[in-house]
Amino acid sequence: MIGNDVVDLEDPDTRPETFRPRFDQRVFDPSERRAIARDGDPHARRWAHWAAKEAGYKLCRQAVEPFVFTPSRLVARFDSVESEEGGRIVRRGSLALPRALAPGLDHLELRSDETSERVHVLAAPPGADWDAIVSSIELAESGDDPSARVRSAACGAIARDLGIDEERVSIGRRGDPRAGGAAKIPTVLIDGARSGLSLSLSHHGRFVACAMTLRVDPGECPRGSRRSGTGALGNGGTDGVEAMHRAQRAASSGRNEVVG
Repeated sequence: MIGNDVVDLEDPDTRPETFRPRFDQRVFDPSERRAIARDGDPHARRWAHWAAKEAGYKLCRQAVEPFVFTPSRLVARFDSVESEEGGRIVRRGSLALPRALAPGLDHLELRSDETSERVHVLAAPPGADWDAIVSSIELAESGDDPSARVRSAACGAIARDLGIDEERVSIGRRGDPRAGGAAKIPTVLIDGARSGLSLSLSHHGRFVACAMTLRVDPGECPRGSRRSGTGALGNGGTDGVEAMHRAQRAASSGRNEVVG
């Protein structure tokens, strides 16, 4: 499972002059507010914390559809900057969850990729194989439908990584309306059949972004893939990833097919 969120730092909705201090009080934990205030770039740091909450929520909804989004209870903590090159900053971090989704699964791992124009955050289960995660960020053209653009970008990225024709890839939706899902959770379809790949979609302002885990369960590798054994479609798994799968199965055995 994977979650991602992108924030356009130049969008009118995100500029410092367009929101009130009450926003910070309402959505951020005190420790997050202190980290934002101390950062050399509080503007980007603020939206990295927000994007972490959104990305974590999307992942949690894939496991437990009724998961409620309460921003102040999803607490992001970022370590010191991992790399800084050409104005691009990459941070590692973690997101504390308000309750464990499974035994030992009370937090998620984070990666924040920040430039002067945007912030992009990925969320994954503890111990995730980050080499098996593929992400993409694109600038949308003026007049583009961002929902259609991000789905097209995702299909292209999946097809390239699997080594198959893009026409074979499409994006479906799942979600139980009784749990508030309303068929909002994207799923990857190969030749019209649901695959074992996880997908998260996001768009804001000028940017569209997607992330997918291209590791599948044994026997679920789509026909036509040229990868096996190791890499994006290799076998693997850790306690955190397995716990997330157990939570998903326990929460919804046989339910409808899920948030971006």
